[in-house]
Amino acid sequence: MPHKNNIYVFAAMILALVVLGILPYFIGPQVLVESIGIENGYILGFIVAFFGGFSAGTSVSAISFLMALVAGGLDPLLLGLIAGISLAIGDSIMFFAGLKGREIISGKWKHRMERLADYTDSKKWIKGSIPFLSYLYIGFAPLPNDIMILFLAIIKCPRKIVWSVIVLGDLTFALMITHLAAYGVQLI
Repeated sequence: MPHKNNIYVFAAMILALVVLGILPYFIGPQVLVESIGIENGYILGFIVAFFGGFSAGTSVSAISFLMALVAGGLDPLLLGLIAGISLAIGDSIMFFAGLKGREIISGKWKHRMERLADYTDSKKWIKGSIPFLSYLYIGFAPLPNDIMILFLAIIKCPRKIVWSVIVLGDLTFALMITHLAAYGVQLI
């Protein structure tokens, strides 16, 4: 029975994120922000960014919701900082889960991960370029960060480097999204 409850909770969270993602299209951004209030808009932006960063299926709705909040009148700089911090918290949790998952895996998959980690460690140019390439991916690609975060956990990238890349990349991405949305609103 507890397994069934977990499925219901997960389904409810996904449904809530989908509804939050399409809600601005039906009621309009200004009405949305007026109905929930400015302060609640920032809190909602934090929550949506946190859960939106966890999977590919929810990242698009999180981006569109942040854009709708900016179009509704929220400050793009403040919202970008709040959403970036929220994304970084979610990605840090994903990295921690990847590290713990790496410890649990055994057999041929553990051997493959060890070989990949040894290979990247032995090639200085690869090892040196991973933080920069990871920042570019996290900060500028509108793709889920899960794959990159798990890759960094697999190759045993040092935590200080990973957390620096996560924080800088997520702040860059969130600020870019909110400022592009504000620029688009100004054009209209």
